Amino acid sequence: MLCAVVSLSLMGCSSDSDGDSGNAKGSITLSGEETSVVGTSLTVGNILEGAYQTGTTKSVTLTHKSIDIEDGEINPTTASLVNSFIIVTAQFDDEDNAAATKAISMIIIKNGEEYRFVCASDYNGGSDELDCGSGFNVDQENNQVTFDDTTVENTETGKVLTLNGVVTW
Repeated sequence: MLCAVVSLSLMGCSSDSDGDSGNAKGSITLSGEETSVVGTSLTVGNILEGAYQTGTTKSVTLTHKSIDIEDGEINPTTASLVNSFIIVTAQFDDEDNAAATKAISMIIIKNGEEYRFVCASDYNGGSDELDCGSGFNVDQENNQVTFDDTTVENTETGKVLTLNGVVTW
């Protein structure tokens, strides 16, 4: 379900925002069993706020510097298919009538291999997706995404990565 968001992001659909390409600042530190494969940090190069491809204005997409955002769209032709990442984050309130209050769908590409991770907080759809944790916050008003012991689960192996860091734009 959430992985579809990342797949759609790579397709370069239209956006309802102008994006903020090149304005992102911040790194995310990774810990957990799979860091030997995916690495221990991600440096965010670009962001896209409220992207059409996610289906909600409450989303913030964080990308590797190799993924350009042009005219409010992710340009998939610029993405490194060897080493790259896309993290789609979202946070909803009661008026949004969403299935979860917070969600992350991310893909990390290392040496050409794709690793997909997800989490959903307060998910009411009966899914067994891992809770993101209370330290995850998407604050579009203050242009900041916070990962404080935020947990995401590999969709194939079930192994958990913990994310820490703050990204601003």
